[in-house]
Amino acid sequence: MIDSNSGGTIVRMLSGTAASGAACMALAVTLSGCSGNAEPQEQPAGQMLAEANKTMKSLQAVTITGRVTTEDGRWSTTRLRTDLKGTCSFTSAASTGEKLDQIRIGDTDFIRPNLKHMQLSGMDTKGRKDQKNWGRTTADPDAAAGENGLTDCTHPFASFGKAVKGETGKTRGIPTISLIVTDKTDKSGAYTFHVATQGKPYIYEVVYKSPDFRNVTSFSDFNTPLNVKPPKAHVVNLPD
Repeated sequence: MIDSNSGGTIVRMLSGTAASGAACMALAVTLSGCSGNAEPQEQPAGQMLAEANKTMKSLQAVTITGRVTTEDGRWSTTRLRTDLKGTCSFTSAASTGEKLDQIRIGDTDFIRPNLKHMQLSGMDTKGRKDQKNWGRTTADPDAAAGENGLTDCTHPFASFGKAVKGETGKTRGIPTISLIVTDKTDKSGAYTFHVATQGKPYIYEVVYKSPDFRNVTSFSDFNTPLNVKPPKAHVVNLPD
């Protein structure tokens, strides 16, 4: 299980899934492995999660978008373009009206919260308005991921619980298989991973559903150029 803080909303996310060997034929219903002249062996769901987890960890760049909706209609969204190490651009927004933009490059953070975000963060906003300025400060390497709504550019991919195979289909036009993960510590919710069945076993989408909220996390732009740069203007130095 992964706990990550997106725009002030704690979102529990998982990651994992599957692979097919380069010399193996993709099956219509599942993935399979090859060994010499032996018949293809169907991979168990847990192994598929582990192999996809490994594949996602090896990415040099990826875009991760998320949307959480609660049963009472509240929502929050995030978009993270990252190298999964220390360079990324991040935006979060919520139905409360708050918004935060962040660019992290190495040990430097560029941050631009709107007025509502500052108010909800407990900052003194008397006489202040929404602005174009970005604030530049030194990133805190000891800060927990999600602190103050900021990201550390990482996304830990890990598997847990019991995985079973679901239906095959397409996710954003890509043939995928669904792997459904449940855990005894969360009896009311379940995660569904949509994993590519052709080419590399990328995770394209993870959907978590419970009686209280729904979280959809999507992955795209695998290993495309990152192109994260500092803001060109309206940058002021903030105290560290």
